[in-house]
Amino acid sequence: MRPWANIQKEAHCSSEFKGSFLSSRFLKPAAARLLAVFVVLFSCALPAHAVEYTSEDYKKAVGVCMKVSDLECAQKNWIQYLRLRPNDTAAITNLGLLMSLRDNQKGAIVQYERAIELGEGAYNLFAYYADSLGDVGRTDEAIDWSYKTLSIMPNLVDVRTKLAKYLLIKKRYYEALALLEAYDDRALATGIPLYFQGQRIAIESTLERNGGFSAVEAQSLRLPKYDRFFYAPVSLGNGKPAAFILDTGADRMAVNQAFLDASKAKYKVVREAMIVNADRHRVPAKALLIESVHVGPFELKNVSAVSCASCQLLMGQSVISKFNMQTTKVQGVEFVTLAPR
Repeated sequence: MRPWANIQKEAHCSSEFKGSFLSSRFLKPAAARLLAVFVVLFSCALPAHAVEYTSEDYKKAVGVCMKVSDLECAQKNWIQYLRLRPNDTAAITNLGLLMSLRDNQKGAIVQYERAIELGEGAYNLFAYYADSLGDVGRTDEAIDWSYKTLSIMPNLVDVRTKLAKYLLIKKRYYEALALLEAYDDRALATGIPLYFQGQRIAIESTLERNGGFSAVEAQSLRLPKYDRFFYAPVSLGNGKPAAFILDTGADRMAVNQAFLDASKAKYKVVREAMIVNADRHRVPAKALLIESVHVGPFELKNVSAVSCASCQLLMGQSVISKFNMQTTKVQGVEFVTLAPR
């Protein structure tokens, strides 16, 4: 194996500017430039057999290479480092990332899988792995590992953005909407601006062109879990889809009056009522019969619901009972699947 000195030769001999990074942190500019020349000459002339370098030497060399954006140099040093420390999963992951940055996605995948096989479970490893899988067209696996990433770190908006795009490649429009709406719904509840509004508009526009139809999701709709809840994209009448929480403990669908008015849905008031809202306060409400409700691609007619000024958007049993519902949990990732009865 070529020693660190020779790899450093590639890093330093290619440019005097690169060598200057070794000294500029400690010396004045003029002295740094002078020492840089010495370092370049010394490292270029060093015999390959002169010194047996340690894993720490290679690791430090990676830092030198990265400071000058020499990715090839950094990759070679990680390879030499792993020759001495073959089970260092952090180093294996970093080597995979460098390969990915150099557009060697297949090589990166090998490294990521090696790290996972050694028991590494860092969320960023999963995210890198999903990216590389997506780049080589292994979309189903990219979806799987993106969900695993979010099961560890659910607030990673970049991962959620890419996952939605992978779902769209597979024509799973409503699952993508549920993924994005769930995040925006929780963000809105905590005073954080909506993040995915533009991406949701793009998906909704595609669905409008398709007449709301999704051939892939025509038989069943899969919904991921987020922050203790499953969310479904639900629309009333001709309104836009919104995130409704699946609440098996609620007898009826619940809507707030503002959402109901904006949807322009046709409904009739059955009676006036009093209900206990999420804050456990009794508030005036109306029992309704809504003419048309869409849960993803599925339309339900004459749905029993309740509305109040402060009602949270909920899918109660008046909606859920219309579906066969199956929950699954695999490797920490939870889904509910809805199929019409």
